[in-house]
Amino acid sequence: MARISTPGIWLPGYLNTCNSPSPTGQQDAVGNPYFMGLNPGKMIVLGANEAQSASFPGTEIFDGSYQWVKLDSGATANLATQGYAAYIKLDSGATQGALPETDYNSFTVTTADQATAVGLFCGIFINPATAGGVANGPTPGNWTMIFVGGGRAEVNFNGTVTGGLGAAVIPIITTGLFSNVAAVASVAKQGVAVTVPVATTPGVAYYSDIIFHFPN
Repeated sequence: MARISTPGIWLPGYLNTCNSPSPTGQQDAVGNPYFMGLNPGKMIVLGANEAQSASFPGTEIFDGSYQWVKLDSGATANLATQGYAAYIKLDSGATQGALPETDYNSFTVTTADQATAVGLFCGIFINPATAGGVANGPTPGNWTMIFVGGGRAEVNFNGTVTGGLGAAVIPIITTGLFSNVAAVASVAKQGVAVTVPVATTPGVAYYSDIIFHFPN
């Protein structure tokens, strides 16, 4: 079962470069997972200096909670990069809206364009599109880390922002971008802008609550 702040957790690289086909972050030549203290739903809580130490050189991630999740194989890769909203995947195909919601049970997250109309916002992707000049977004179907609250994260603002510091920050289910226009309909947890929002520009938002989602 997933635990918070497990001592001695092993990461398959920098926190914002994680992209593994294995649910434990490592596997042998034929795909059998090695058990290294990382498992589906594992959550870690980091302070600002810890998060920065665990980030790829020249990039920036912040204090908060981070969770090991599977990216939906049907997700749109460029919408799973730093600053875009992540959503819980309920199910696929004709069975959407019916239990047992197998994608939810298997701990799958997806991009905004693939999310159901319910729009279960569950965090923010943290992998930069490139790192060190190399493509770095998580591969659909692989496992990666996302930000899940309890701190700050980079968000990509859409073309309409109002207000300044302290304004509400809300994910937009159709695009994965964020807005701080209060009239935007969303059931998601709201963040708070801690940098001045600028249209079509990354900013930083604070999320006081951890968005809990644990697998079976």
